[in-house]
Amino acid sequence: MKFIKRYIEDILVLGGLTIIVLATFLLSKIAGLYATGVIMFGLGVYFSKYPLRR
Repeated sequence: MKFIKRYIEDILVLGGLTIIVLATFLLSKIAGLYATGVIMFGLGVYFSKYPLRR
């Protein structure tokens, strides 16, 4: 339960992004690949700016 409380924002964001990518792949494979690339690029920029704290 501590794990879920600690990372609930990350779990919800990644879950939402997964649903967006899956819905885009249902429309078109090429659009799905573009959506996946944009999301991965955005996450890369985000984690570069705000690295994980350990």
